[in-house]
Amino acid sequence: MLSMYLKKLCIAILVSSLAIVHTPFNVPAAQVVNTYFEANFSNFDSNLFESANWPNGNPFNCVWRPSQVSFSNGSMFLTLTRDDTGSGYPYKSGEYRTKAFFGYGYYEVKMKPAKNVGIVSSFFTYTGPSDNNPWDEIDIEFLGKDTTMVQFNWYKNGVGGNEYYHRLGFDASQDFHTYGFEWRPNYISYYVDGVKVYTGTRNIPSTPGKIMMNLWPGIGVDEWLGRFDGRTPITAEYKYIRYYPDGFPTATQTPTATPTPYQPPTPTPQSVVIGDLNYDNRVDSIDYAYLKMYLLGQIYDFPTPYDMQAADLNGDGKIDSIDYAYLKMYLLGFINKFPVQ
Repeated sequence: MLSMYLKKLCIAILVSSLAIVHTPFNVPAAQVVNTYFEANFSNFDSNLFESANWPNGNPFNCVWRPSQVSFSNGSMFLTLTRDDTGSGYPYKSGEYRTKAFFGYGYYEVKMKPAKNVGIVSSFFTYTGPSDNNPWDEIDIEFLGKDTTMVQFNWYKNGVGGNEYYHRLGFDASQDFHTYGFEWRPNYISYYVDGVKVYTGTRNIPSTPGKIMMNLWPGIGVDEWLGRFDGRTPITAEYKYIRYYPDGFPTATQTPTATPTPYQPPTPTPQSVVIGDLNYDNRVDSIDYAYLKMYLLGQIYDFPTPYDMQAADLNGDGKIDSIDYAYLKMYLLGFINKFPVQ
């Protein structure tokens, strides 16, 4: 624990050092994944995932039921059918989500969305009031009325309006393709089959969220989705999801090939010098300058190959003004190590 003096000093530095607002979130650091994560959908893993068993209300004209999430031949299937459980909704469908939260990094899914007017097949991150957090969300959505395009969107504290439609050049419902997004403090870049197709920079969310997938029919949104014709059953199919905390994967990254449960952060490898952002094996004013440029949006990566791992000084899964304050205290001699060490 910092002494009361250091706590006051930390607060003073946060206020005076940068014109950057730190947005707090209520997810315990141990629940935020900051290592590579992969899930291949051969079966339901209750340690990592949960299937929703509740309704969301409009514009979702269905109730989520675990029975609508199934696994077979290395795929997960979300199936939309008529509901006969007395839920008050005409349809039931599946929503599958991680139990853990994930922050900045690259997210990828291999999937085949459903094709039918009035429905949505999705891959997204979300947190909100149910987690005692602001509504932050990043979406990849396929509108079943036209699966030759994909819609990108995101929300920060419930404010969206960032929709972008990308023409794919193929019908996504006919075969599997990969779709992903790289989420950074100052931008979100979207990818199709490993190729960057769009980048947005306004009103970027900051709160770690759960990874989710769902299939649903709309109500009251006919101008967006078209009017659902009631055809069932309808199925969307998913092969895997992946998360890379250091961003879009490069040829040098060699992630593990098996699903990795989230767990509290493990000790940092000795080869990583925490705070050394330019990979010169020292922590000095040059690293301080790199971190400042990153927070101001002037750069999006650090020269070190360890990137986010070296810059997350307090181990909360984010790079923000708190890390900047700790680095300044270290360089001024007020602390001799960082909280993550």
